Amino acid sequence: MPAHLKPQKEISGRLYENPFMDRITRTPIWVPQIMWLTISAVFFWISITKTDIFPFQIIILGMAGFITWTLTEYVVHRFLYHTETESDLLYDIQYKGHGFHHLYPKDPERLAMPPLPGLVLSSFFLGLFYLMMDTYALAFFPGFMLGYNCYITMHYFQHVVKSPKYKPWKALWRHHKAHHYSDPYAAFGVSTRLWDWVFGTMPNKSSKASTG
Repeated sequence: MPAHLKPQKEISGRLYENPFMDRITRTPIWVPQIMWLTISAVFFWISITKTDIFPFQIIILGMAGFITWTLTEYVVHRFLYHTETESDLLYDIQYKGHGFHHLYPKDPERLAMPPLPGLVLSSFFLGLFYLMMDTYALAFFPGFMLGYNCYITMHYFQHVVKSPKYKPWKALWRHHKAHHYSDPYAAFGVSTRLWDWVFGTMPNKSSKASTG
């Protein structure tokens, strides 16, 4: 386990010495949950009432957006947050965006992105989707953000709630624990194990066994 990713005994630590800066890097999970549910509902309403997109197309676009999030989750986690680098800038992004979470994986206020950077990044994705698919993005984007909301909810529970008995969820819990406590260079999926299976990054049996 690399030292910069090894879980610490303490529950929480300071990301910034400045109290204000440290405070705004924290968020109760319900804040982004409500925010993204509301934003997704608004965009679905706009796509239904303000565009010529047919209802069945809205459903398909929403589902496609949701699935696209799961792949985005995997790609960002693997190729941005866990890429070895000698770049000070990229390392700083990795540490503040994700590495600190590896050090304090049970800190309940750092299990989801705070609202302000979340809004900035979601605006980028909305603009990108609109450039690619015009008004269809108004139905695709809320599905994408519902996927993100599912991800942060699942991620939160995986860190603060005991592994459930329901087998598919229990497998996800063990999968994410293997990433944190056995092999941070495998098991990149949080809301699904699909892309780890597709791209050959499933944790080995010994990693899963060591997590209980």
